[in-house]
Amino acid sequence: MAAFLARELSRHVDLVEALPTVGPGKSYDGICETVGPRGDLASEGHRKVGSLLKDFQHGLAFTAVSHVKFMRDNKARWDKVVTVGDIIGPLLSFAGGYKVDLHIDVYNSGYARQYSAAEKQALKRTTKKILCRDDILAGSLRALDIDAGFAGNLMMDTVPELDIDIAPLCAGKVGVTLLPGSRAAAPKLFAVEMDAINRLSQKYPLVILVPVATGVDVGSLIQSAGLRNLIDQNLIGGEHLGVAASFDQTEVHFFEKGIGTLARQSRVVVGQAGTAGFQSAGLGIPTIALVPDDARPQRVRRNERLMGESRITSPVDALQLANKLEPLLKDKAEAERRGKIGIERMGPPGALDAAVRIIAGT
Repeated sequence: MAAFLARELSRHVDLVEALPTVGPGKSYDGICETVGPRGDLASEGHRKVGSLLKDFQHGLAFTAVSHVKFMRDNKARWDKVVTVGDIIGPLLSFAGGYKVDLHIDVYNSGYARQYSAAEKQALKRTTKKILCRDDILAGSLRALDIDAGFAGNLMMDTVPELDIDIAPLCAGKVGVTLLPGSRAAAPKLFAVEMDAINRLSQKYPLVILVPVATGVDVGSLIQSAGLRNLIDQNLIGGEHLGVAASFDQTEVHFFEKGIGTLARQSRVVVGQAGTAGFQSAGLGIPTIALVPDDARPQRVRRNERLMGESRITSPVDALQLANKLEPLLKDKAEAERRGKIGIERMGPPGALDAAVRIIAGT
């Protein structure tokens, strides 16, 4: 999301630089320069029981200190500072000697996680202006004389799309998008998802659509699920990475990201909870979120409150996943009902344009 914003800002200002909080910052490749130290999360950003402690044990605190030092060493390097995400960005920026000109909150929600009293006071001290993802949150900040507003959900401004038409691949079939994710466990998770599909594909005419995250090998996904590799056939463009087939000839198409295009051709989206799942729900496509046994219960409950009936929770188990999936394949009207709830909960786009106007003065 921040990379999308950086791309738009670069069209209106002289220079944009990104300081990724964690990770190598590959999303900014070809958009803007990345600066500052690098740090990785041992948890890969997946919030499980004990993951935060594990991250600290593997250098999260050192990474934060390094970021603060870099900002202090570069005092007055930037005319304006924008943070995207949760409250960590404003806190690190303030510790580094900068008051944030604009903070775009994509984490909290009036439906599921409102600000604590401590967060409100921290935001008041560290930021000049805030764009919240709904007006419930913005109103709670305005009550404390904090300059906060709602102009849409940045998550819905930054839905990745493909430049190719995939409708012919789905003609006469029910599309299902599977999200293996970007973490090391992606092949194993994909194998479970395809196991569930195989239990249903003889009853329903399915076509499977898979956005492949950067760093995930398509071949490893195909191998893990026991698919027949057709990767050199039927390519319809550079973003179509390949096609494979299951034992009963159900086609599985792999793409370079593009969740927005894929979700619109799907009855349902299946995968672990994440940005792509939220964006799919915001487009009106219900999601089935695979929740591992060691997921933090509080986080699971918060996401369920946020998404309402647009989200269905399933353990990482093929049989249980198939049982959750089949009612949506059978009943299109039920899928559409749940999808409308997702649109309401996620809200409209609009924050991207508002942020550019605020920062660039356009």
